[in-house]
Amino acid sequence: MSSPAVSIVIPVFNRRELVREAIDSALSEGRSTPLELIVVDDCSTDGTWEVLGTYGDAIRRLRNAQNSGQCVARNAGLDAVQGRYVKFLDSDDVLVAGHLARELQRAESAQADIVVSGWLTRFPDGATREWSAPRFDSIVDEILAGVAAPTSAALYRRDKCVRWDPSLRKLDDWDYFCQAALSATTIATEEGPSYEMREHTGQRATDASMLVNAREHHAILHKIESRLANEGKLDEARRRRLAQYFYKELRVLSLHDRDAFDAAMHHIDELDPHFAPVAEERQAWMRFLARVLGARRAILLHSAIKTLVKRS
Repeated sequence: MSSPAVSIVIPVFNRRELVREAIDSALSEGRSTPLELIVVDDCSTDGTWEVLGTYGDAIRRLRNAQNSGQCVARNAGLDAVQGRYVKFLDSDDVLVAGHLARELQRAESAQADIVVSGWLTRFPDGATREWSAPRFDSIVDEILAGVAAPTSAALYRRDKCVRWDPSLRKLDDWDYFCQAALSATTIATEEGPSYEMREHTGQRATDASMLVNAREHHAILHKIESRLANEGKLDEARRRRLAQYFYKELRVLSLHDRDAFDAAMHHIDELDPHFAPVAEERQAWMRFLARVLGARRAILLHSAIKTLVKRS
């Protein structure tokens, strides 16, 4: 294939059965969309590499020299792509038939750097839940409001792709989308689900503790903040919104990493000297307590009560 329209990159580790379904769903889209499929085996030990070999020239299979994580695998695939657009597909997901062609058409008609779609979650009992496609009227402000698309729900123009951060274990897809979106001029929306996310009992690459999640959440927000500041896009309203976003994981940090909690509270005060939790605090009694005691004391009190209840 000389010039595929879309390159699909699938990282895989020890999923010899599930990856077949992901590959087959991608190859089916090749009937209507010129594409190449690159599957990067992250040094599997369960026969996944041999399974990939059964596809012959229908796919390009790459293999990492050592198990390095899904972000390293995706970057290896990204280095090899030739298509005008790139889609990342997890090895336990499947594409919805016919949607990729519509994403490509939307990307070209809107001259979009990214096209976002909806997605489906399929549960083990066969039930499904559909998630609507996000919209981006103001890219920076939508990102700061928490609007994003998961890994396989976006189609990226290749020359606007960014690198995956291998230091992240759980929120790598959110980080990637945010960084790519902040590099984009136009993000178009194509309605309908682009892929099916399957809930299963096997291990996920995103399995991680709440503390890892909280630390990565703050690390990604610092990256966003630094970028916006360097580009002159961090006005007072956005600083206040960032302060709210940093608040989101404070309860976890207060319970498991007091130093990180103290540093985060200090930074929130720097962003918004008059901070009071609103957007990221759903419990009215905690919002009230924060107004009376201050956010730091309110969270520490909440954590102390929770610790006592757990011990009892």
